[in-house]
Amino acid sequence: MKIVQGDQMPIDEEASNVRTGKLKKQVFLVGNEGTPGNFKFGLFYQTGDFYSPRHRHNFDQFRFQIEGDADFDRNGTMLPDSIGYFPEGAYYGPQSSTGSNVVAVVQFGGPSGSGYLSQRQVNAAYEEMKKIGVFDKGVYRRNEGVPGQKNMDSFQATWEYANRRPMVYPKPQYADPILMNPAHFRWMPLPGANGVEVKTLGTFTDCQISCARYRVATGSSFIGRGRGVFLVLSGKGSVEGEPTRRYTAAYLEDGEQATFKAEDTTEIQLLGLPSESLIGQQPQAADVSAAA
Repeated sequence: MKIVQGDQMPIDEEASNVRTGKLKKQVFLVGNEGTPGNFKFGLFYQTGDFYSPRHRHNFDQFRFQIEGDADFDRNGTMLPDSIGYFPEGAYYGPQSSTGSNVVAVVQFGGPSGSGYLSQRQVNAAYEEMKKIGVFDKGVYRRNEGVPGQKNMDSFQATWEYANRRPMVYPKPQYADPILMNPAHFRWMPLPGANGVEVKTLGTFTDCQISCARYRVATGSSFIGRGRGVFLVLSGKGSVEGEPTRRYTAAYLEDGEQATFKAEDTTEIQLLGLPSESLIGQQPQAADVSAAA
């Protein structure tokens, strides 16, 4: 278990950006580099010049829009308080934003087991790659005479440089990103938890990745379970003895739980991660012998 106060985390004003435009990052939580379940969670601050071409990833991500609008073209626009699940292997975008734009993002190794590059790995590759090419509007263009594909999606090029092998994109379990509007979901009583309500926003992939929002009444308690990031959106109280306020974040691993106690009505957003025991498992062939 890891608990952090988001308002105390430093902001990287010069974060590496393989896309186009100014980007600042405030990293709250990270996983274990080199593992299939590695992840990164934090806030991204984008300006109106941010642009990313239509592309896909070999990892999963949740995006929680806090301020501004994020336009994903044919996939729709994310308005404040909307949440998007972007599955590995599925194309999305192009992406652009107008004005200031703040989004909470958790990117993580998905069901395929392809893993997720750490920020250290991305930064190292980015600095070396600038010596032999340019990052231009989300595309990496190698200099003349440099071996390799001349033009390539910036993230794919960075991943291949860091891993020294070609990227193989997972077959997507969903054809497109799934955008959710929590305001259109109802608060429902959480069974067995007096004073706690839940908006069940979705459960995704065969790894059963959860996304939900909880509301804890003053004086009540909520027990968070399952692998994922629990982000406090409003209210105050405590979690496992640590104070909670806006942007307190708790990461729970498989088998862990944490008790949130509300001094004021508290809302908590769960951005789930896949159980590490399920990542990378191959689909089981159907047993047709019984039907023969």
